[in-house]
Formats: sequence, C-alpha cells, structure tokens
Amino acid sequence: MMGMKTIVASLTLLLLAACSDLPMIGGTTEAPVDVTQLPSMRVTSFNVTVPETLTVSEDNSYDPRADIVWRGDPIGPRYPQVKAVMESGISAGIKSLDGDVPVKLDVVLHRFHSQTQKVRYSFGGKYEVEYDLTVRDARSNAVIIPTYRVYTEADAPGGIEALAADQAGRTEKIDNINLIGHSIYRQLTGKDLEVDPVTPG
Repeated sequence: MMGMKTIVASLTLLLLAACSDLPMIGGTTEAPVDVTQLPSMRVTSFNVTVPETLTVSEDNSYDPRADIVWRGDPIGPRYPQVKAVMESGISAGIKSLDGDVPVKLDVVLHRFHSQTQKVRYSFGGKYEVEYDLTVRDARSNAVIIPTYRVYTEADAPGGIEALAADQAGRTEKIDNINLIGHSIYRQLTGKDLEVDPVTPG
C-alpha cells in the first residue's frame, strides 16, 4: 500500500501534468485536473460558505435578478436555508465514496436559483447552482484539486407536473439536494451516480 508521501507526490505530479482540453464541468468551466486519473477519494469533512454579499430576491416573478432565489423553505433567512440544502446535497453525494485518499472540501456558493411560485405553478424551468470547489488532502492540507467554478442545472417541473411532484414528496428541496449530490459526486469521481442520492419519503 502506498505511503501518504507517495500519494501526495503522485497527486502533485498529476496536477502539474493535467491536460488543458478536459471536458466542461456543468457546461461552464473546466476542472483543473482529470479526477479519473487520481487515486480514489473519501471525504472526511467539508465546509460550505454562503457569502452574505450574495443578493436575495423574494420577488414572485419569472426571472428575479438575484444570486439566491429559494422558495423551498418558509419565508425566513435564506442564507442559512440554502447552506443547509448545500450541506444535505454534499452529504448525500459523498456517502458512497470510500476511496484510499481522505480529503476535505471547501465549497463557496455563488448562485442558487430554484423556482418562484409563478414559475413552478406555470411552465416550470431550471434549478441552477453555481459554486467554487477546492479539494485538499485531509491529513496534510495539501491542495489536490485547485479551486474552480462548478455550474450544475436540472429541469424543474411546472404546472400539473409540479403539483404531482409535491404530492409525491418530490419537493424543490429534494430536487436540489439531488442536483447537488449528483454534482459533487461527479466532481470527485468523474462519473455519474446511477440513482438519486435521496428519494422522497
């Protein structure tokens, strides 16, 4: 079994040799390293930051101009609400990771767009989440994957479909937890989860 110094050295070499033509992550930015070429990881801790400089909208319009649009919880402080959703999504996405290298994650939210009431109960739209991700070795604190921007989205139901989803327990919160769970798993493995990390119920 490789020693920790050997693993960290190998990771550093892989980072330096990373290709510049990696596939787009979530359609907007490139990962700085091909994770499929790294030793497998397991997450021992993570930290989510939701800067209070992000703008929040409670406007019930089709396209509010704000960084955070969230209706999946009762009206209240949106920063801790979306932080909790991010934490739940990350927890769900990493629960099956049991790789050789212990890592910790730093996640900084930049945009969190769910649906306003007007959108959800008319034509639907998109869930969109944008965040910065940094991956560090949990023991040495060495950077394994330098900070990069991740954008992820999913179709959001509307109208009758949204009502049916709510009744079945597939709420906006469940949908966003799954979106984030799928996203973080993909960033750490280069693969897609075959099933949703959480299911209604």
